[in-house]
Amino acid sequence: MPGQRQAEVVHLDNVPVEKLFDFQRQVIFSPAARGEGFIKFAVVRGKKGAMSLPHTHPRDEVTLTLEGEAELRVGDQRYRLVPGTAVRIPPGTDHIVEVLSEEWVVVSAYCDECMLCVAGGGDGRAGTGA
Repeated sequence: MPGQRQAEVVHLDNVPVEKLFDFQRQVIFSPAARGEGFIKFAVVRGKKGAMSLPHTHPRDEVTLTLEGEAELRVGDQRYRLVPGTAVRIPPGTDHIVEVLSEEWVVVSAYCDECMLCVAGGGDGRAGTGA
């Protein structure tokens, strides 16, 4: 079909690693890099003791822990993130994550740099993906 959009397929070996807080992040798909779209999709890795700063996102953040263990702090609540644990953090919710195991690997999708957030007045502060 003429004009039909194609799927994008990316292998992690071809995605550069960047530093974010104490973590390493590979942004697979990004609205800023593509000039369109709504979701930043990333793999985030942290070593034992890695910790984010308190931060929020202007829209939902969802994560799925693949390896290791971390603690998510949201207000007075603490959540243990182990392999298979999925989390949804509502917009504007201040949170911190700290790695408890030797290494923690998580996939994360959030909307910090999408046009919807810019138009909606989102602050765009980057998070760890948890």
